[in-house]
Amino acid sequence: MSDFLLYDYLMIYSDEKYTKKIKAIEIEKFFIEILEFNKISNLKFSKMINDELIIATGLLAESEGSYAFYTLEGIKEINLIEIDIPQKMNIEIEESILEIANAIASKFSWIVDERR
Repeated sequence: MSDFLLYDYLMIYSDEKYTKKIKAIEIEKFFIEILEFNKISNLKFSKMINDELIIATGLLAESEGSYAFYTLEGIKEINLIEIDIPQKMNIEIEESILEIANAIASKFSWIVDERR
């Protein structure tokens, strides 16, 4: 098992200063059609992997990566995605999450946070 367990989520972001943004509708289409997630609400998606619910959330972060929100409604562009790490992690789930993160990073030329 990797250091993945030290964090509650994995981040995928646009660039070091969070300047590149993608439209919310574009990421929604990618999550639903390509990654086969279900839409929970605006910019929030879920998928079952090995009987564990995986949640991904699209966010709009400031230049240093911080954010605060009460609702994701009305957000039209994002520059950060967080994938929640389930408590019952195993190697298959970890590999699946990394595959999802790398697919997002590849599609949008984003960065998977490797700081673990």
